Amino acid sequence: MQSVVLVLISLSQLIGLAFCSNIMAAEGARPNIVLVMADDLGWSDIGCYGGEIRTPNIDSLAKDGLRFTQFYNNSVCGPTRASLLTGLYCQQTGHRGDHWNQPKDYTKCVLVSELLQQAGYRTMMTGKWQGRDSALDRGFDRFFGPMCQGKISYFHEVEKNPFYLDRQRFALPNDFYLTEAINDHALQFLKEAVVKEEPFFLYVAHIAPHWPLHAHEQDIAAYRQQYQEQGWDEWRLRRFDLQRKKQIVPLQWKLSPRPASVWDWKTDPNQVWQSERMAAYAAQVQGIDQGIGQLLKVLKETGQEDNTLFLFLSDNGAAPDGGVGPSKNGFGFAPNQPNNRWRKDNVSIRPGSSPQNPPGPHDTFAAYGLAWANLSNTPLRGTKLTGYEGGIRTPLIAKWPKVIGGGLQTTQVGHVIDIMATCLNIADVEYPTEFQSRKPLPLEGKSLLPVFQGENRQGHKALCWSVPNNHAIRMGKWKAIRSRKDGEWQLYDLEADGTETVDLAKSEPQRVQDLVRHFEEWQKRVGDKQ
Repeated sequence: MQSVVLVLISLSQLIGLAFCSNIMAAEGARPNIVLVMADDLGWSDIGCYGGEIRTPNIDSLAKDGLRFTQFYNNSVCGPTRASLLTGLYCQQTGHRGDHWNQPKDYTKCVLVSELLQQAGYRTMMTGKWQGRDSALDRGFDRFFGPMCQGKISYFHEVEKNPFYLDRQRFALPNDFYLTEAINDHALQFLKEAVVKEEPFFLYVAHIAPHWPLHAHEQDIAAYRQQYQEQGWDEWRLRRFDLQRKKQIVPLQWKLSPRPASVWDWKTDPNQVWQSERMAAYAAQVQGIDQGIGQLLKVLKETGQEDNTLFLFLSDNGAAPDGGVGPSKNGFGFAPNQPNNRWRKDNVSIRPGSSPQNPPGPHDTFAAYGLAWANLSNTPLRGTKLTGYEGGIRTPLIAKWPKVIGGGLQTTQVGHVIDIMATCLNIADVEYPTEFQSRKPLPLEGKSLLPVFQGENRQGHKALCWSVPNNHAIRMGKWKAIRSRKDGEWQLYDLEADGTETVDLAKSEPQRVQDLVRHFEEWQKRVGDKQ
């Protein structure tokens, strides 16, 4: 009986493959798009950017595709996602740039999902939706995830983050784990899409590895030993050495200094606890990789791989939250308080993190702190919330076998505002001057298709940022940056010094003035309110 069942399954698979192959063979078939975004992932965490975390599926995207080394985000989740979905600077959409979540002004923008849906794409999303209305009202045919308006738990429903499957409230099962649920629904949506004739757009908006450090014990255990044997200093040197050997960073770059508030790993009295924090973080990253592996398998088995653009990136650099040492306080949870009003089941949260209260379990709420964040962003300076490269530079990998060769790398500069322009370009969809009685602002992004095709594209004359801690502008190889509130402008040559270790402002005052003038013109144009 078992052999008969196996034969039937094989025949079914062959029929499905033949059906999909026929669709793919149709002349002029529009490409599918899969876009996966991590949350708070550092620039060097994944293997193909020098990291020791096991990410074989993400690494395979780089092996078979194109890796960007100078691609940018907005240093905070909400502003980055606003730019990603609209092709505009976040300030043009209603975000100031210094807040994690603000509503979009839909009189001035349109989402890529809306335009692709109108053009006949099947549009699907799983994960972090920061809108005030349903994703189904903004161009998506399917949606699973939380209406994310507050801090999240990976194991339970909490205040301000109700879960939905399409328009129906979703009850979390007892074995719920957020990253797995996002992966599972993305896989379900993809399986539904590959058997249909229309092309598809799948947006997987992960919340991992954003704090809290919630992970399965067996996944944390897989990383304990390596971080106990070597700490943040040793692993940072190993990442930097590998990046230089793989020519991910130029040989002349220096490793940015360790932040002043971070001490030498060898002097830390709580190394076991510290390593537990990084092990939990690594486990969260690994969960993203496993989901990508599932998606890649379906694309390959159904014959959709060659004609699918697969993109992977992060919404900002690694987050410094969590403190360098042990703490009894954090994230609104405090000692001698019940801490039971956050979870819907009213279970109390144990505040802070220490050797007596390690991260990982469902009733903890912790982050891994500045020392490990500095490792995650190797070799760059700064973290999430800053305008330094460690805050705004993201890994970006593009795989599209029909167009992109394998094992390629580019230093061409891009920004998340380019994602929408790219999707519309390859889908042959025009950006509108009017959409559903709205008049969206002109698109700021530029298509990455020429880069995919091995050409030098005409990039942005300037890129600007107004993020929580800084104002910054990049023009060519030059970057000026200052504190958002006050302070002198600094100047860096990113070609020679991408880790921003040598301030050239005093020796190049005219160049600083020119950059500042362009930045102030940008502020006026996009409505940046400081």
